[in-house]
Amino acid sequence: MQNITSQLLKSPIGRKLTLSIILFSSLITLLTTGFQLINDYRSDVNRISRQFESIEKVNLDVLAASIWVIDERLINTQIDGLIQLPDITYIAINDDSGQEWQAGMPQPENTIEKSFQLTYQSGSEDINVGTLVVQADLKVVYEKLLDRAIVILLSNAIKTFIVAGFILFLVWFLVTRHLHKLSSYSQNINLDGEFEPLVFVKNSHKNDEFWLVADAINQMQQQLRSSFDDIKRSKQELQEALADRERLLELERSYKDELARQVKERTQELEQSLLVLKRAQEVLVEQEKMAALGGLVSGVAHEINTPIGICLTAASSQLIHIQELITLIHSENATLEEINSILEEYQESCELIISNITRASSLIQKFKTIAAEQSLEEKRSVNLKQGLVEHHESMKFLYGERLVDVDYHLDPTLTIRTNLSLFKQIITNLLSNAYAHAFNDRENGKLRIDAQVDNDTVTIKIQDNGEGISDEASPHIFEPFYTTTRSQGGTGLGLSAAFNAATLLQGKIRYEKECELGGACFVISFPAEVLAPTQADLGFMTKSSFS
Repeated sequence: MQNITSQLLKSPIGRKLTLSIILFSSLITLLTTGFQLINDYRSDVNRISRQFESIEKVNLDVLAASIWVIDERLINTQIDGLIQLPDITYIAINDDSGQEWQAGMPQPENTIEKSFQLTYQSGSEDINVGTLVVQADLKVVYEKLLDRAIVILLSNAIKTFIVAGFILFLVWFLVTRHLHKLSSYSQNINLDGEFEPLVFVKNSHKNDEFWLVADAINQMQQQLRSSFDDIKRSKQELQEALADRERLLELERSYKDELARQVKERTQELEQSLLVLKRAQEVLVEQEKMAALGGLVSGVAHEINTPIGICLTAASSQLIHIQELITLIHSENATLEEINSILEEYQESCELIISNITRASSLIQKFKTIAAEQSLEEKRSVNLKQGLVEHHESMKFLYGERLVDVDYHLDPTLTIRTNLSLFKQIITNLLSNAYAHAFNDRENGKLRIDAQVDNDTVTIKIQDNGEGISDEASPHIFEPFYTTTRSQGGTGLGLSAAFNAATLLQGKIRYEKECELGGACFVISFPAEVLAPTQADLGFMTKSSFS
């Protein structure tokens, strides 16, 4: 018996179930008790209200007549009768002359009080003769309610604990003791020992849930024993396979050692071949550098040789003209017309020398912009659209006779901070290239300039409606001194200078074949700091080093 009691008290399921029943029953008891007490309170209050109504119907007229005739004995008799009524604890009568009759003791709280006007009917006239005050004490009502609550709660508590104890016993008898047996049986299962089936209750009905559980556990144990036997056989086979694997691994290691030796020998051979290839590559790079330098020097020599040759020819002609002038001056037959003729030829030679020297100087200056270090110049802020508009306006001074319509697609408030000299060099050379090549044979040219900023990277797209650039020329357009209009005075340094400036800005410039306007399209991208519109510097169109 002590063991059963211990199992009952230690059962977690039983304790939880008992606690749940007690809590739920207590809640229901509190609710029903509260509802019953509220109904009882309302019933008592209604009974007191009915007493007041009875007094109003039965006693008011008699009291009014007694006060009218001032019959002390009758008034006191009626007051003593009213004070004997249930729940009535205090009666007071005040007449219009200030005289007062009372019975009982008035209470300051927990009472129900009501006043009645005493009216005497004299013929057809109603005369107010005083006031009746009736007070009912609620303490008696509260005491009754408290007694009822205690009785109800105690009876329900006893009933709840009895039911909870019985349910706890049923849980132990029907569930918990079987679960203990199941737990003990599961802990003592030995797959290497003999099979002992689980039986909860002898002679139990086959439809009982625990019988079904026991049958399922017995079947599962038989399956586990079968699987365990299979595992032991698999383990033995696996051990044999591992032994075979060790032999194969030993053989594989010997093969790997031989392969490693062969790989090492081949690696040494490849390293020697790689050294030979690196030396050959260095030779080819040096040859390529020399070829590029030779082409650059050849282009510079070819471009500068022409104006210098012209200057040399004009200087030689000037020397001949000076000798002729000296001879003519010392001659007695010299005329003013002959002297003027020689001087005019001399003036033409001087103008030709100045023109070609200026051209040579311009070529040298443009060549310097390709190699000059401009990336260290101070950065300035500029409104991008304003800068592009001003650069295009400057083109009108050089190509004023050509009508070009420009369409801008960018935020008019976009302001950036960048190397202004390099930026102007890129835009000026691209616009000059468009005017010199795209609009050469067109009356109404069109330019479209798009610009946007993405992650502090400015992208500018400039396109025209010209004939575009041929497939043969497009791979070489950024090479120094490459031009398709050398016979028309082209130097081939414009796009090369723009490419060099974009590189110094840590950006890129590329040519795209696909163009919405059908001509050439160039895309420039470079990093720049985006500023507020009010931070733009003034004086964008300052004189630059390449102008």
